[in-house]
Amino acid sequence: MGVKHSIPSSEGFDEIFAKPDFKTHSKHFLLLAKKNIHGRPRIGVAVRKKDIKLAVNRNKIKRKIKGGFLANALNLSAADYVVLVKKNIPEMNKVITEEINEIWTKCLGESW
Repeated sequence: MGVKHSIPSSEGFDEIFAKPDFKTHSKHFLLLAKKNIHGRPRIGVAVRKKDIKLAVNRNKIKRKIKGGFLANALNLSAADYVVLVKKNIPEMNKVITEEINEIWTKCLGESW
């Protein structure tokens, strides 16, 4: 079995939303991060049904975000990362992938 990289829903995102240690954004995404005591990076994704109606499209976006996270997980600091998806995100995979990579690159470049 592999290491779990997701934030359990029992803990929720409230603490991360209230006082993030790091914040960055792109046109369609907002990333909040807070140091954790677990010794590894963990990910949470928030996509509102109101913004993206179809579950298929919400899940595609979540998979892309988590894939980008896993590609960079070894280089990220031990923190809880929450990615919020903003309104009016395009259906184009290339735009989404580029923005996700940009977000993780910004996160790697910071020392917080």
